[in-house]
Amino acid sequence: MLTRVNLIAGCALITASILHCEVSNAKDAEKTTKLPQQAIEYILDLESDDFKTREKATRALPEYGEQVIEPLLKVTKGDSLEASVRAILIIERIYELGKKGSVGKAEDALDTLTKAANPSVAVRAEEAIDRHAGFREARAVREIRKLGGKVKLWTAEDIAQAPPSDNILPGQVRYLVLGAKWTGGEKGLRFIKRISRLEALYVIKGHPIPEPAIDDLHKALPGTHFQDRDSDAMLGISSGALSVNNDPCKVGSVTKGLAAQKAGIQSGDIITKFNNEEVEHFESLIDLIGKKEAGDTVDIELYRDGVLMTLKVTLSSWLDK
Repeated sequence: MLTRVNLIAGCALITASILHCEVSNAKDAEKTTKLPQQAIEYILDLESDDFKTREKATRALPEYGEQVIEPLLKVTKGDSLEASVRAILIIERIYELGKKGSVGKAEDALDTLTKAANPSVAVRAEEAIDRHAGFREARAVREIRKLGGKVKLWTAEDIAQAPPSDNILPGQVRYLVLGAKWTGGEKGLRFIKRISRLEALYVIKGHPIPEPAIDDLHKALPGTHFQDRDSDAMLGISSGALSVNNDPCKVGSVTKGLAAQKAGIQSGDIITKFNNEEVEHFESLIDLIGKKEAGDTVDIELYRDGVLMTLKVTLSSWLDK
């Protein structure tokens, strides 16, 4: 069993590493902070024989925020399941408090614990994450947008035009777009993995993400449709056909504010030509759009209620907000 002596040594080591490690410059030295002695004692008290002492420590530790997260992760690797569970509850509480600088580290810590060698620890970390699914996803959306990704949420109008197969509510994520504006690198992709239900992920040519990282996203999001695009040009429609490779290019939903809607394209229209080139099905339309750039103006020939018409369309960009 992990002894109190071992915990003392562990906390002392953490404090010593903070206090005595060599730093490259004075600025780094100013950023280092000592783990308060009271916090160390509370961490040790998680294994106290006295229930009230354990409870007091569990209530007090969240107020120390990010500085106690690393020591608490060490506690979860010990032999005491109760101490591990209390450590998880404390990290979860830090996450709930949402203090700047602490919430992200607490969330990352819970993610790390879902892969813990101890199955009981992993399960409890997953349960903690599930209890905050809404907050977690909303935060992921904000971070993805900050890092240059584009997030499209379901609207009531979208759902009415092209009802999804599952029960979807307005405000849930519909699709994401990653292109040249992505600044999150591989590390930022962890926020995408935190989206619970993602219909599609569009990857635009020129993105800075290595192929292995894209492959890892495929594995992490098995129910998501991945689509590579050769340019950032977009029309702003979804397919209205069940079999996109055999059926005519029938328009499903039309996204408000984008190229198709501005040009007057409607749900139910059947597109036959794009800039004088034949459109056999929806995938062929995607290929033709990929040869253009956002801002290009093209002629689209379509049938509406049996009437042939031609509309001029200025293509939108996947990457514009």
